[in-house]
Amino acid sequence: MAFEREIFINLMWTPECRSLRHLFVAERAASKIPDVPEDTAKRSIESVAVIGAGTMGGGIAMNFLNAGIPVKMLEMKQEALDRGIGTIRKNYEAQVKKGKLKQDKYEQRMSLLSTTLSYDDLSAADLVIEAVFEEIGVKEAVFKELDRVMKPGAILASNTSTLDVNKIANFTKRPQDVVGMHFFSPANVMKLLEVVRGAATAKDVLATVMAVAKKIRKTAVVSGVCDGFIGNRMIEQYGRQGGFLLDEGCTPAQVDKAIEKFGFAMGPFRMGDLAGNDIGWAIRKRRYTEKPDMKYSKTADLLCEKGRFGQKTGAGWYDYVPGKRDAIPNAEVVKM
Repeated sequence: MAFEREIFINLMWTPECRSLRHLFVAERAASKIPDVPEDTAKRSIESVAVIGAGTMGGGIAMNFLNAGIPVKMLEMKQEALDRGIGTIRKNYEAQVKKGKLKQDKYEQRMSLLSTTLSYDDLSAADLVIEAVFEEIGVKEAVFKELDRVMKPGAILASNTSTLDVNKIANFTKRPQDVVGMHFFSPANVMKLLEVVRGAATAKDVLATVMAVAKKIRKTAVVSGVCDGFIGNRMIEQYGRQGGFLLDEGCTPAQVDKAIEKFGFAMGPFRMGDLAGNDIGWAIRKRRYTEKPDMKYSKTADLLCEKGRFGQKTGAGWYDYVPGKRDAIPNAEVVKM
């Protein structure tokens, strides 16, 4: 007992222990918004709509299905809807196969999912989350349609990872109902949710979204409006440096292994392949105009010009075998 006590006391003062205590306190502090009282009335969220059935849209929908909340998913083409539903089914079936989900639960969750090709069919939803391509013109078209069809009091959320939520809110006549809900990829797995507070976002909208985050088992952190919010502001810098290392002769695998050895779960190039390299490409194109002094390696653009967008296309910084996520180095990419 004396020996165990000595070990315990020594462990109490390690950097790892201090970090875990900080994380414990910080996660709880993050759920509190100073000017939004805990007794703020919340809006009822009984049904959700998701715009986009791609990687993010499907993952976002699964969070709500898992929590027993009906979801209606919208796409522009039936083929896109079919692909999205197929991916959701595949994800759930993998859980069933591993014994992590019972067959009846799988069927119950899928029964809560419906689809449509028309914005008009979304009008009754209490919360709608847009998960379309990261380009302001596309967001504008979506939010103008949502402003037209959604019932009064519905919360209009954007999954944007970098764009100006105030600008998006001003595409509508109800900016007080607009908020950012940025999920991280894969959205059905990653715990972090950035709740982006616009200049006009109502307090009851914030309170509601924070409560919804808890219900779908996310750790919600409130961010102000800025380019990249919190997570991507940090990722941006070490991702840029990773690109410069490629210019100096390193391979993607070498950079990723170094970052992972340091303690990160995934290096910047594997992460890019998972999230979709086309998303980063769209962000860089915008920044080339808005922030011309910000320099990037051109290798990532060359990769995207070849259509290597990551796991979703079977080829990115690495190659991928269908049904697996193993990153296989590609000789052509190494030569780039």
